[in-house]
Amino acid sequence: MQVRGRDMVSGLPRIIEVEAVEIAEAMSEIITQIIDAVRDVLEQTPPEIASDVIDHGIVLTGGGALLRNLAEVISDYTQVPAFVANDPLDCVAFRNWKNFRKSIINEKNNEKRRLNSESNIFE
Repeated sequence: MQVRGRDMVSGLPRIIEVEAVEIAEAMSEIITQIIDAVRDVLEQTPPEIASDVIDHGIVLTGGGALLRNLAEVISDYTQVPAFVANDPLDCVAFRNWKNFRKSIINEKNNEKRRLNSESNIFE
């Protein structure tokens, strides 16, 4: 695969060929840290939530979810199913936007109820 970047010696842009094995070696420490973090979280998860995680699996989101075979590696090391979310780059932002809109609507509805109840005080 071709990798594009800046040559650290010359400071100029450069394209080099890199084998997948070299990339895997370069990322192995980071992947190990990710797996350790997942295992730490699972160990600290209350039993009732851990049961749901075991039943439904771990959903990977964000850019890291796009690392090839990460879900399989996490699943192998944790013995918990893991899979990549549909549209992992945008799903968290989309869910946050939906939750934000929902909270705004709830606040408006609560304010309407409060105003209605206040107007009924003198009746």
